[in-house]
Amino acid sequence: MIDLLSAEGRDALMAVAGRSVLYAFDFDGTLAKISPDRGGVKLSPSTHEWLRELAARAPCAVVSGRALSDLTPRVNGAVPYLIGNHGVESPLTPDATLNEAERICLGWMKQVDGDLAGPLKDAGVEVEHKCYTLTFHYRGDDEPVTVERVLGLLLNRLAPVPRLIAGKASVNVLPPGSTTKGEAALALMFHLRQEGLFFIGDDETDEDVFGLREGLMMGVRIGRQPQSRAGYYLNHQTEIEDVIRFLVHRLDRTRETIRPE
Repeated sequence: MIDLLSAEGRDALMAVAGRSVLYAFDFDGTLAKISPDRGGVKLSPSTHEWLRELAARAPCAVVSGRALSDLTPRVNGAVPYLIGNHGVESPLTPDATLNEAERICLGWMKQVDGDLAGPLKDAGVEVEHKCYTLTFHYRGDDEPVTVERVLGLLLNRLAPVPRLIAGKASVNVLPPGSTTKGEAALALMFHLRQEGLFFIGDDETDEDVFGLREGLMMGVRIGRQPQSRAGYYLNHQTEIEDVIRFLVHRLDRTRETIRPE
């Protein structure tokens, strides 16, 4: 992996800024500082402003595990395109697909509130129902590996059997066959007629984007993880604003170089 803010990384970033690209970002832990208080996570005023400046110059999207109803007010109009629920909700998702996902999640919640209620409570797991997906949180547990194993066994009892994605002290539960983050971002890229996708994320839920076999022009992970499929990394979430600012200034200079005399 290459440090995105190193000389080599900046050269690569300049090359990307010269192309027709969809700039996409995860939210929690990427655009905004991660917090055990999920309800309190928000963009800093300066990040919001720089993100808005970038979106005025190039297509931009936020791709999050949060439901769009939760994500939209947090982004607060900084970018025009939002993808939520790990890719299930996007501007391109058919209503029929959302209706089916909602139906499946309602059925799962009946099982969660029934046969699984006792075991989940004993494991100290909190369930977040996001209409089209579910997330099972276990923050603060002293034995996360044990809880992950028990939770995996319990969730595989759900019918229909879900697609599971591990997150930070959580397991995300998606309807079988649902669109992934990577697929949704790629579809939006093609819809906007862009040449490639630039994406920054921070955890295992974003590896689906980093692993795209087509379309991904640059993948960046917050925190150096040698096993990640991202080619670049940032040392800390606080560096995200430096990247957005760099892109804004570079896009301005690129436009100046191609302006007719």
